[in-house]
Amino acid sequence: MSQPRRLRRLRRCARPPAWALTVVGTTSTAHLLLLLLAGLRPPLGDSVREGEDSLTIAVVVPAHDEAPHITKTLDSIAAVEYDPARFRAVVVADNCSDHTAAVARDAGVHVLERVDPDHRGKGYALAWAFERVLQDQAIDAVCVIDADCEVSPNLLAAIDRRLRAGAEAAQAAYIVSDPAASTGAALRWAGFALFNVLRPRGRDRLGLSSGLLGTGMAFSRGLLERSPWSAFSYAEDREQHMRWVRDGARVAFVADAEVRTAAASDAGRAAQEARWESGRWSLATTLTVELLARGTAERDLVAVEAALEPALLPQSILATTNLAAVACAFVAGPRGLRRVACGALIGQASYVVGGLIAVGAPAPVWCAMARVPAFVLRRLGVVSRVARGRGPAQWQRTHR
Repeated sequence: MSQPRRLRRLRRCARPPAWALTVVGTTSTAHLLLLLLAGLRPPLGDSVREGEDSLTIAVVVPAHDEAPHITKTLDSIAAVEYDPARFRAVVVADNCSDHTAAVARDAGVHVLERVDPDHRGKGYALAWAFERVLQDQAIDAVCVIDADCEVSPNLLAAIDRRLRAGAEAAQAAYIVSDPAASTGAALRWAGFALFNVLRPRGRDRLGLSSGLLGTGMAFSRGLLERSPWSAFSYAEDREQHMRWVRDGARVAFVADAEVRTAAASDAGRAAQEARWESGRWSLATTLTVELLARGTAERDLVAVEAALEPALLPQSILATTNLAAVACAFVAGPRGLRRVACGALIGQASYVVGGLIAVGAPAPVWCAMARVPAFVLRRLGVVSRVARGRGPAQWQRTHR
């Protein structure tokens, strides 16, 4: 076969994947850029009537073998700038084999101990705890803080404002506390900032539902009574968010308060990412289909966006998709296709850089950007293992 004929054949073969990859990459990148631009808009003020009493909030701390860390979490909660008569901390010692319950009691916190080896996981612990906490009719809302996190002093006051302004659920920013600890911690800070701050902030400014992040999330009594917690997968926060959007609720973002956690260890990070990816894949093939059908039929943009969230490509897969689209487009030949593919790749880079500028990334994060290729390759390995059915066999706590 002559060289020109081989080249034409190669171009014909490359054209379909070039178009497919470019469409996927461009659509996903455009979505991210829209959230970035929306997140740059100033927030709307909360309309809270003067003279209203603050809400009474139960701060629920689900804990599985967290004895070494939970004291810092409880001290952080105790230090919030909120009327002490209007909040109480409740630790849920869930299937613990250490002294988590005793440590929490020594800190003067009410403890609920749950032992159910057949139903392990945070989702089961939360459903069990909410049912018991809401037996106290004085409780107006519930806030969930993981047992390895610390909170900003204004957390409850900021959540109180959003709930009293009419939100049924609220989510605070969730960030890594120690970006200077290592290159891995700096990259985790970047990932958390883009996913847990920039995206929900953009969704909130667009009037969409911000999503739940597992910690720093709060719910009104009315929502929990109308639609009790029913998410028990590895991605229990995403799952419950989709269920509540299906039931007509929307999560507001609390941009001026935050929850901080130390970066996970290498082993803890791998287990955590496998758990997240496994849960995301499961939702993308189940609830996404159901919620997307409902949102499309009812022309409900909030439901459509929430349905697509688990199916959106993570940054590592999107970068790979955009790079592959550029390569195939240059082989396939059409100039317009090459331009669009290159535009998507540049757009993704602009989202990352612009997003980190928008959230005020510290110097260690920018220094760590040189390690992004290795980070992407490692993330692709996690996604590949989950796709081949090698996800987590059971829920595991994250080691930090």
